[in-house]
Amino acid sequence: MNTLLPKLGLRCVVLLFLFQGTANAQSVINRSLAAADKQGVLEPYRDTEVATAEMGVVRELFVKPGDVIEEKAEIGRLDNEQQRLLVSEAELDAGAFGMLETVRRECEFNMRRVNETAKIVASGNSSPKELERFQLDLNISKAKLQAQEEAKLISQARLEKAQLMFHERTIRAPHGGTVVAVNRDIGEYIAGNAPSIIRLVDTSKLRARFYLTDEAADRFRKTGRAEIRLANHVVVSAEVEFIAPFAIADGAVIEMTVVIDNPNGNIRSSKCELVQN
Repeated sequence: MNTLLPKLGLRCVVLLFLFQGTANAQSVINRSLAAADKQGVLEPYRDTEVATAEMGVVRELFVKPGDVIEEKAEIGRLDNEQQRLLVSEAELDAGAFGMLETVRRECEFNMRRVNETAKIVASGNSSPKELERFQLDLNISKAKLQAQEEAKLISQARLEKAQLMFHERTIRAPHGGTVVAVNRDIGEYIAGNAPSIIRLVDTSKLRARFYLTDEAADRFRKTGRAEIRLANHVVVSAEVEFIAPFAIADGAVIEMTVVIDNPNGNIRSSKCELVQN
């Protein structure tokens, strides 16, 4: 009995030490989480490696790093000599109406002949077989006319395809923004495995990402707005863009992104802090 009490006392001390260590560790984690979830990094709203679906040699470049361009602005142009010839050929084909006009006139002639012969047959001055032969000629000419009209529709579709292929040799900006890098120079080949020609960023809005506790995330779900303190200590209002529906697997935090308007480009610092009231 005397030897049992010291053993129990020792075990109690060990358990108490472990409990205090776990509590202290959890307290450190909580403090770290509280500090970490306030810090964010501002990034451009859109950061795009502008690519082309076409392959070819760069013939012209219309931008350089630092240029501010609008959506659909021309960035560069690939070699397009072959596509230009295809457009010219398709335009000639689509604009050729000689055969169509010939078949149309033939059809009109056969129609008049059938009508006149039908009157003569009705008066008994012509054979019905002759009318049947003229009717057959009319049916054949109608089929030819339909074939020519369908061929003309196909020619128009080929022209539109050739024009589209020619149009796609010019690379255009998918959105407005600032050119921060030019990846290809005039004379270089753009291949399918490396189609990017420039890097374009849109800083008219900025996005910040934070990692919150569940309680804080619920607060922002209700308000839909957040206050952000910039590096110069100015506080701006931001719109909540996204809050994850569940916590990240390796921690008890929930991701939230917010969007800050920056139409004049005055905000340039990447550091920011979430103001939690």
